[in-house]
Amino acid sequence: MDPADQPAGAEALPRSAPAVEFYIPATSSLQERRPRTLKHGDTFGVFDHYGNIVPGEGSPEGIYHKDTRYLSDLQLLINDRRPLLLSSIVQDNNALLTADLTNPDFFDEAGRLHLARDTIHIVRAKFIWQGCAYERLAVRNFDIRAHDIRLTLLFQADFADLFEVRGHKRRARGRIAAALHAADTVVFTYHGVAGDVSRTVVQFAPKPTVLEQGEAAFELSLQPHE
Repeated sequence: MDPADQPAGAEALPRSAPAVEFYIPATSSLQERRPRTLKHGDTFGVFDHYGNIVPGEGSPEGIYHKDTRYLSDLQLLINDRRPLLLSSIVQDNNALLTADLTNPDFFDEAGRLHLARDTIHIVRAKFIWQGCAYERLAVRNFDIRAHDIRLTLLFQADFADLFEVRGHKRRARGRIAAALHAADTVVFTYHGVAGDVSRTVVQFAPKPTVLEQGEAAFELSLQPHE
């Protein structure tokens, strides 16, 4: 910009001024801040571009039914790390979210690379139908060698209403309890202060290798190109 083009009263910066003084660090991209939304009837879901629901103060993400958030945390990990995003898209009618993911580099204790990035491909497809949210994971090994991997899903329910999600503080909240029901199901139950009861049922098929009240893990042995 030519100094003559600057607004009146503006002072030209000296050419020797280090650019770093005026650098604003980017902590996230616009793409990362753009939510993915699914909806059917009175149920809708707000996800990040990975298809996750990431909890946190002020986070709008979650699965809602009749203005109450029935799932407030849903995160997918591969070998205890977040996968890398290849792409994600929502159909124009907000019916289906598809996220293509892959593994990051994994190193052993000696610092040797034992699983290179882009070896394991994960397709994450999710939709909402008649008060339920469904998710399907398809996993493929593109290597000529077999690999053992661990997929983990973290999940929680807070039963916050839209006013709470927007920052309003309730004078009193009810009680949330979580319990395992068989080897494939976790049920969160909310007992409201007015005596109302709400439930979130999280069910897996096939059965996870490990299932706890907020975590499900699948141990997979993938043969070459399986």
